[in-house]
Amino acid sequence: MQLRIEQQFVQIGLNIKEPFLPLKTTLPKINLEIKEPKLNMHISHPKVYIDQRRCFADVERRSLPDFISYYAQLGREQVLRAIGDIAEEGDSLAAIEKGVTIEELAEKGFGEPADFNVTAVPKQPPEITWDVRPVEIEFIPGQVDLELVRGKVENYFEPGKVEVYIAQQNYIKIDWVGDKIDIKA
Repeated sequence: MQLRIEQQFVQIGLNIKEPFLPLKTTLPKINLEIKEPKLNMHISHPKVYIDQRRCFADVERRSLPDFISYYAQLGREQVLRAIGDIAEEGDSLAAIEKGVTIEELAEKGFGEPADFNVTAVPKQPPEITWDVRPVEIEFIPGQVDLELVRGKVENYFEPGKVEVYIAQQNYIKIDWVGDKIDIKA
């Protein structure tokens, strides 16, 4: 007897859906608020005081109170000297026996010849004082305020799938040819 065997293997089909991972990204941001530093400076200019009263006094220029006291004193001296001169002239004229003449008295009134001296004016230096104040400084430091807005990553994950199906069924078909069966085999 003859055996004829026909067989067919199973065929498996696969439906594959790959995983998908889309990402939605929001970028991070940094918000800065900046206050700039400031430097405030206040300057008081120096003051210089110059006292020239002694210099002006050397050239016959005085302040009003000094002028008044100086010329009042000078006037007193001249009046007293003039009174003394007049009294002396009167005494000279009264003493006729001494032989003083009016011409001699008039010549005496002309005074002595002038003596001229050249000097530097003023003779005394001015008094100089000053008031210096330091610079007033006010420093206001700057400031940076930072606000972080965090970024986000959102995912919409779709998992992959594998579907298995049978595309072709397996089978085995055994036929024999002839009508005699050999049992020994």
